[in-house]
Amino acid sequence: MQNYLIIILIILGFILLLPLLNFFLSIHPPRYTTPITPKDLGLEYEPTSFITEDNLQIKGWFIPNNKTDKVIIVTHGYPFDKGNIMQATYFLAENFNLLYFDFRYFGESQGKYTSVGYHEQKDLKAAVSFMKEKNFTQIGALGFSLGAATILLTNTPDIKAIVADSSYADIDKMIKRSYFIFPSFTKMPFVWLTKLYTLIFLRIRTSQISPLKEIPKIKVPVLLIHGEQDSQIPVENSKLLYETSNKKTTQLWLIPGDHGTSIQHPDYEKKIIDFFNENLS
Repeated sequence: MQNYLIIILIILGFILLLPLLNFFLSIHPPRYTTPITPKDLGLEYEPTSFITEDNLQIKGWFIPNNKTDKVIIVTHGYPFDKGNIMQATYFLAENFNLLYFDFRYFGESQGKYTSVGYHEQKDLKAAVSFMKEKNFTQIGALGFSLGAATILLTNTPDIKAIVADSSYADIDKMIKRSYFIFPSFTKMPFVWLTKLYTLIFLRIRTSQISPLKEIPKIKVPVLLIHGEQDSQIPVENSKLLYETSNKKTTQLWLIPGDHGTSIQHPDYEKKIIDFFNENLS
């Protein structure tokens, strides 16, 4: 009888501790700093910083272009930084002003943890306010992965056109996917506990982190991009987003390839430049 009790306690401990570990690792992933600046790519830039509504300092780079009054805010993926996404998107500098920044916790920005899209909306709003203070009104946004989801979640009318590359549709679906090693219903205790820990420690309901619920409300043009063989955020995420969106203002462009390989498509740069030129008047 005692042996059975020990086995039961071990199983219960495993069920309780695995999602707790998964939760803490998710909000405290390794921090990467890409050893590159715009100057390394031949671009003049201004180091910038701005303060969020919850009083965190967000660090960024502003790359000016005196030939245009349009600016694109570029947001990076999880768990990387602004330098990581800059290498794939600096082609935009020829046509637009650019603002790159590190989300809270990542790169050079302040923050004790990442909330994978929830509080990061405050970072994006602060970036938009920073651009408006510079008298920019024609603001677009290009985001990858976490950055794409955050732009969709934020849904601010100050951003006039959105490119969302490899966004997740709903964080609850991503939590469920993180327990892929468990078959069918057996993963549900781990999923439920992860949601509970998020509520207990961060005071966030995971149901609030859902671009899928927000995209029907977005009124500006949106270009959804996704790799058809994405192994991290399956292509079904962007398909769901598109199905829920306003088809009159939303496009879905599926590209062969895995997560982060869309930039390799020969039409990628032209597609994005044309989209912003068309929708930022």
